[in-house]
Amino acid sequence: MQKNRLMYFLIITFFITGTAWISLAILTKLNVITFTHPIGTILHIIGGFGPTIASLFLMSEKLTLNAFKKFVFQYKRKSMIYFWILSAMAIATIGISSMEFNPELPLYLVPIVFIQAVFIYGGEEELGWRGIMQPNLENKYNFSIATVITGIVWGIWHIPLWFVEGTSQQNMKFSLFLVLAVILSFWLAAIYKKTQCVFACSVFHGLINTLLSVFVIKLNIVLILGLVVMLIYSIYLWHSENNKNLRLSD
Repeated sequence: MQKNRLMYFLIITFFITGTAWISLAILTKLNVITFTHPIGTILHIIGGFGPTIASLFLMSEKLTLNAFKKFVFQYKRKSMIYFWILSAMAIATIGISSMEFNPELPLYLVPIVFIQAVFIYGGEEELGWRGIMQPNLENKYNFSIATVITGIVWGIWHIPLWFVEGTSQQNMKFSLFLVLAVILSFWLAAIYKKTQCVFACSVFHGLINTLLSVFVIKLNIVLILGLVVMLIYSIYLWHSENNKNLRLSD
């Protein structure tokens, strides 16, 4: 299985997620349950854990508690500064471009939303996308191609949610979501390259999802410029790290 990690990762991921989210779409379309029904919530969560579960089957070491902790929480010393820089840039970009809090989300609930976003609704996916898929693609392609492929697959993986009545995805055009998924993939891939820490990617993913809930997102020049600057910075970080590794290997 280790020889074909990427293929098996995609098969397991899409099988778990597809089974859960397509079932949820059918049940909500038939008015059997609502999206917020306990069964709907369970199916939604199971689908979101597709990449996470797949990654556990495909870790480079046998699945033990110590191996899991190493896979998720290990990091390169003195590398977290890049996580904090990109986090600050994301907060500034989304916050300044919006300048308007979401009135439907009380601010006292933000910490709870953030914790859920890191561990249940988004961040948990990073064990698969950045922990398995991105590194395996970089063994075959350059950084940009690997990241674009990961972003596109990640976006396509979400498609069933557009058919589930009551999801936030139904309020956004899929084409726009796909572009944002690719851009976010560059940020996350750069964080993983610099830190080698899956959990840092999980926290950053959770932060982005939280910001999208806290602020009223507005497509304007500030948002576009912020996204572009972060994209360029992410590509720079990857190349700087790659060049440093090449110098060390000489």
